[in-house]
Amino acid sequence: MIIDILNSDIDPAGRNIRRAIDMLIEEHGKDAFPLFDGNEVTFHTTDERIVNTDRSVLNPNADLIIVVSRHSSVNPVPVLTVHPPGNFGDAQLGGNSKELGLTSPAWMKAVLCNHAKFVPEGYRVSYEITHHGPTDFPAPTFFVEVGSTEKEWNDEKAYTAAAKSVLYAKPEVETIPIIGFGGTHYAVRQSVIGQETKGALGHMMHTRDVGSVKADMVSQMVEKSGGAVAAHVDRKALSKAEINHITCILDEVGMPEITEGDLIKLNQMSYAAWVKYSAYASEIGNGLKLFPHGNVTDGTPAAIFLPEDFFSAAFGRDDTPLLSFLDEMGGVFHVTGEGGKLMPIFLTDAENCRSVSVELIALSVQQITRTQDCVVDDDIITITRRQFDAKLARTLGIPSGPLFGKLSKGEAVTLPDGTTVTPDEVTKVTKTSIRIPGLEN
Repeated sequence: MIIDILNSDIDPAGRNIRRAIDMLIEEHGKDAFPLFDGNEVTFHTTDERIVNTDRSVLNPNADLIIVVSRHSSVNPVPVLTVHPPGNFGDAQLGGNSKELGLTSPAWMKAVLCNHAKFVPEGYRVSYEITHHGPTDFPAPTFFVEVGSTEKEWNDEKAYTAAAKSVLYAKPEVETIPIIGFGGTHYAVRQSVIGQETKGALGHMMHTRDVGSVKADMVSQMVEKSGGAVAAHVDRKALSKAEINHITCILDEVGMPEITEGDLIKLNQMSYAAWVKYSAYASEIGNGLKLFPHGNVTDGTPAAIFLPEDFFSAAFGRDDTPLLSFLDEMGGVFHVTGEGGKLMPIFLTDAENCRSVSVELIALSVQQITRTQDCVVDDDIITITRRQFDAKLARTLGIPSGPLFGKLSKGEAVTLPDGTTVTPDEVTKVTKTSIRIPGLEN
């Protein structure tokens, strides 16, 4: 692909970043930097402000445009940023009103993660929400900036770090292009998502704009963010009314919402696999939540249902052995229902379903036999439970109090009339037989 790097000669930060890029290339050679791996890189400089630059200064064949420039703020902080161009409302700083520029979530994410690698001490790293022009460049465009005052624009450590962020940029093999809603100018939650998950943010909207956004603008965000597949809504940054408004619009345009927690889970699988397993889980029941263990393959989903009483007997008091076992095994989901209750349902690839089922049954039996009195016969497990029966104890004349305590602990007691009562005499015995298909194997 052809990558065009643009800076303005009247922008000190842009000038310095470009100069640092040239010096690094001269010192180490182009082959030292991933940006040149399979790509043709061209450079252009304008004598105007970038926000007013005409597309005529660009490489007309460019597939990607990276603008290096300064970041200014009314609340200045030392920062390295990356953001897409666009105007959600009136164009106050270049570009056209209510128009968003084309952008590349994968490349922005690559630069953001490099910012985190090269950032000098005392600087923060952040996505910025979508703002300012130009909005009509013919290829995906994003800004790489140093902020927020003249001191930072001329800080060699800062502009050299920004130059390295560009030169070492290489999109990950798989990213998930998404759009974002909510938050402040420095998109805090989105910045975390971009650095810690496969989520790659395209266009991002400030909280102040969410309550009035319309479906056509959301559709434009999707289209111009490299075909985003989902939307992240920072619910903590929005009111209930704003959340209801944006979720209704997302439903209208057919854009699924994805949480930060879901994106963290996606570190263990492809987005295609997540969609497939999520859809399969919704067919099983509403409100089920999936939690992956290990790397999940993009195969055909299949479910394993353990009998509820069998599952409860094994893990009702302590599910730690189960979760640890699933982590070791990998390639499987455990499922929770209402209130986060662990369900006796497991999802895995159909090819692995039988072997996973056998392993889960074996673990369950092992856990039951370790903690309870039971007998396994063919495909039936019979669990014997012994419990102190207070009602029976009273019929034998034993008063409530210390004697009850001793009997419940397995100690015999002597009544005032000299009668001895053993724990077996006041123990209720129940037996539960559970049939487990496949248990005999």
